[in-house]
Amino acid sequence: MPYGRVVNDFVPFYFSPITPFTYTIYMGNVPLISPAGVELRKACEDDRIFLVSSPQSFIGSSLLTCFSDYALNSKAPMPTIESDLTKLEDHVHWDVFDEAPMISAIPDIGYAGVCKWYHNMATPPERMTRSAKRMAEFLVYGAVPLDKIMCIVVKTDAMRATLEGMMAVSTWNIPILTQRGCFYG
Repeated sequence: MPYGRVVNDFVPFYFSPITPFTYTIYMGNVPLISPAGVELRKACEDDRIFLVSSPQSFIGSSLLTCFSDYALNSKAPMPTIESDLTKLEDHVHWDVFDEAPMISAIPDIGYAGVCKWYHNMATPPERMTRSAKRMAEFLVYGAVPLDKIMCIVVKTDAMRATLEGMMAVSTWNIPILTQRGCFYG
């Protein structure tokens, strides 16, 4: 990783809420583990929130950032990591995000959404690595200041109410949006 660090030193962001990782949570395949190592239950989408940011908000900051062109656990093809934010548009495979049909729009922040499909296909050839391309990551070293968060997206009004209660007793006022379309179920 850039800056002489390892991947676990970074806070990861995906470029889309619709990913294979989100889908596997939806399917009940991810255990929720306590700090003591005990499986509590399966993770579920209702408990999941998205902290939404923009790579542009990091331009000119002193925070160390980088981004990949494929999922960081890909081996074929191997991901490449770039740290020059001016290369973001050319480094990420935006075509797999921008195809129709589009879902998961967040009109409140001007996000038009993402292609519904993220899985690999045998044909056409450019879709053979679509899943790994869709799992490209934007990484911030150490921690992300909350002033870099544009909004929080939740699946249910119940989770929104829970977070609004937390926000009310904090010094932060981050918009919380219920956007069921950013989730599977």
